[in-house]
Amino acid sequence: MVNKKIVLNVCGVKSLGGLKLFLESFDFLVESGNKLTVLYSELPFYKDLQNQFINSNLVNFIYVKQKRLTHPYLNFFLSKDINNKINLSDAIIHYGNFGFKTNIKSFVLIQNILPLVKNDLRNKLLRYFILKSVRTSEHILIQLQHLKTYLPSEEKNKIIEIGEIFEKSVPLSNTNGGIVCFASEVPNKNFDFILKTLKNINKNHLVTIINPINNIKEFNCVTTSNNEETIKILSQNEIYFHASNFETVGLPLYEAQELGLKVVAPSSPYTQYFDKDSTFLYESNNVNDAISKINLATISQTKNIKALNYSENWAKVLNKI
Repeated sequence: MVNKKIVLNVCGVKSLGGLKLFLESFDFLVESGNKLTVLYSELPFYKDLQNQFINSNLVNFIYVKQKRLTHPYLNFFLSKDINNKINLSDAIIHYGNFGFKTNIKSFVLIQNILPLVKNDLRNKLLRYFILKSVRTSEHILIQLQHLKTYLPSEEKNKIIEIGEIFEKSVPLSNTNGGIVCFASEVPNKNFDFILKTLKNINKNHLVTIINPINNIKEFNCVTTSNNEETIKILSQNEIYFHASNFETVGLPLYEAQELGLKVVAPSSPYTQYFDKDSTFLYESNNVNDAISKINLATISQTKNIKALNYSENWAKVLNKI
């Protein structure tokens, strides 16, 4: 395989899921011997990453100071030298849902589903830029198959599905009836529904909420500062409760199953991949059904979880450059 010059546009990418996805692809592309140019706008994380490659001739970092609203037209704001460097590369991968115009092969990664399903002003604006990038890019990168339904049918021949799912058997972590969930202020994560449901379940359950802003007196509230601490808390429970209305992947579901937890989650396109013996799906936003499925998970006699392992195959992308 011929090594390539590739631009990675991660301007605006700062969520934990987005950073994790970028790092996995970045590691693969570096290890494959490609010459990378990384355009970034979020200082702390990328500055630390840049320091790891300070003496590398394979990775060049370029800080973009322009605000997010200019990013769809970034080619007009970058210097002539930077634009020339970009256009002398073999391809550009836009990680933040949309990109800007270049003269080279373009890939756009759809990693936030909300602009395609929400109709408030902000998401409508983002949807416009996403669909514009979808039309002008040679390839559209998605993580899982259900995302295809949210994209224009005339563009589906451009899609590369990078996510891969493998099933494996994992011993059940606990039989203690413990329920664990994540707190969130993001409306799509549906934390109000989680609280409403958990306040109405059998009081014999010990409920742990990870990272709430304020302690909730009815429950065991825990703050974690890193992934290792989070995994430890998850592993101490029997059931992971999830309530997001929409997900591009829903990584916490996969992580919980790999730790041996039963999963209770809404019946939704993003949960269609999960085995029904280890995953208990309820009607979205139906408190009574969610409680019923928590009860079913509690009395389930399964000793092993049919866990799904999620990974991404970036070789599919490299083969198209």
